Amino acid sequence: MRFLYIIVAFIATLAGTLTGLGGGVIIKPVMDMISNYPVDTIGVISSITVFSMSLVSVTKHLRKGTRMPLLIVIPIALGSAVGGILGQIVLDELSLYLPMDQVKLIQNSVMLVLLVGVFLYMHYKPTLGYKSKKIVFLSLLVGISLGVLSSLLGIGGGPFNIVAFLFIFTFDIKMASIASLVSILFSQFAKLITITLSTGFAGYNLEIVPYMVFAAIFGAQVAGQLNKHMTAQRVEVLFVVMLWLITGISIYNIVVGVI
Repeated sequence: MRFLYIIVAFIATLAGTLTGLGGGVIIKPVMDMISNYPVDTIGVISSITVFSMSLVSVTKHLRKGTRMPLLIVIPIALGSAVGGILGQIVLDELSLYLPMDQVKLIQNSVMLVLLVGVFLYMHYKPTLGYKSKKIVFLSLLVGISLGVLSSLLGIGGGPFNIVAFLFIFTFDIKMASIASLVSILFSQFAKLITITLSTGFAGYNLEIVPYMVFAAIFGAQVAGQLNKHMTAQRVEVLFVVMLWLITGISIYNIVVGVI
C-alpha cells in the first residue's frame, strides 16, 4: 500500500505542478477512495505533501527569474495565508460536531459543485479583466477566498485558483499555474502553522508522509524539466484531462459516502 501512495503523490504533483492544480486536488480524493485514514489525517498528509511540492516549484521559478505581476501575486499570497488559517478553523469545527464520514461527504460534494463550475468556465471562457486602482485589495480578497477553500477541502485549491486567475486577471494558463502554486504554498503553510499551534501533529498517523514528500519533490523536479516543453495549449489539455479524472473520483466518493 505504501508504494501505491508514493505513485499517487508522484503523479499528482507532476501533473499538479505542470497545470497549477497543485497535487492536493488529486491526492485528497484519491486517498479518500483508497485509504482507511480519517479525513483529518488525509487533509494533513495532503497539505504536507502539497506544501513540499509547491515550495520546490516556486523556488525553481524564482531562481529562473520568472516574471510575475507582483501587485497581484503578493496580495494573493498574503490573502491565501489568512484564508488557510480560517479554512483550518472551519474544518476543525466541522470535525468536532460531525462524524468524519459526513465531513468527507461534505468536502467531496462541495468540490464536485466547484468542479462543475470549472468545467463551465473552461467551455465558455468568459473574462472579467479587472483593471482598477483597487487591484491590490481585490487580489487580497481573492487570495483569502482561495485560501479558505484550499484549507477547508484539503486540496491545495488548484483548479479554482486557475479559474479565478483566468477570469478575474486574464492571466494566460501558464502564468495562472505559477500564481496558483504561490497561492497554494502560502495557504498550506498557514494551515500547517495553525495545526502546529493548536492540536499539534501527535494525534495524526503520518508514517507515510516522508515517502510521499520525497515522491512529491521528485514529481516537482520532473515537472520543472517538462515545463520547458509545455505550450499553453498542452497545459490546458492536461488541465482538462485531470479535471475529468478528479470529477470521476469525487463522484465515486460521494456515491460510496451516501451508500
